[in-house]
Amino acid sequence: SDNVKFLKAVEFGLSKQTTALLSPTIVLPLGIIVPIVATKVWHNHPLRQFMAAFRFRVTFVALIDVLMLLTVRSYKNNDGIIMGTLNSALSQILFWGLLILSTACQTIVQSLQFNAQMTFFASRVDPAIGGSYMTLLNTFANLGGTWPSSAVMYLVGQLTVPPKCDAILGEDGETVREVCIGGRDAYFPLQLGLSILGCLWVMVMKKRVQYIADLPDDAWRTHIGDVEEDENGETGKERGGGSMEMRKGWWWRTMKGRKNA
Repeated sequence: SDNVKFLKAVEFGLSKQTTALLSPTIVLPLGIIVPIVATKVWHNHPLRQFMAAFRFRVTFVALIDVLMLLTVRSYKNNDGIIMGTLNSALSQILFWGLLILSTACQTIVQSLQFNAQMTFFASRVDPAIGGSYMTLLNTFANLGGTWPSSAVMYLVGQLTVPPKCDAILGEDGETVREVCIGGRDAYFPLQLGLSILGCLWVMVMKKRVQYIADLPDDAWRTHIGDVEEDENGETGKERGGGSMEMRKGWWWRTMKGRKNA
């Protein structure tokens, strides 16, 4: 659901220029620095790195995202429990601080998970079909990381109930103000539910992920091109391949055996 938060922020009043400004100032530098630091911290243990980033993503990052959206809505409306009791300077500090922190945390966890994914695949790929194997693993990983965003956007749209708004004349009889009542924003309960599911997934799948991390390299090999022994006990014919002379020799021995039979 962290991929939906900026859409909600724009809906609450955050300008698109502000969201565009965050990319070159925060996202790009962290995207370069985080993988370098990760290699020094986890020392070629990509799945430990992935699980640490995932735990951070479904707990702390989710909390920061909710606080950021509440702050944006309260700041733009100049009311609410967050901004209603603060002066202008503190409101701006809180607004920009949570906005930058939310963007930075999301960038960090995404960089950590992507770096761990690529490192793990590169260390387990079969050299015999390296390019095809890497493409296959990345395709399934990208599918697993893409469809949740679409699912969350669909659920938010389906479960959200818009408020009923009416235009009311002011006390002077000239000014018109819009008053909205009712409605339900599905993002916040959905964020809570998905965070709980993420924590349950960590508890259930932690041992399974560790088992996959401990598998030997041979478990990921397809054994294409392994050398096997021929009928005379000599090695020289590759599985699924071999030279033309060896194929002719195999054909000749087969035909000779049929004649003798």
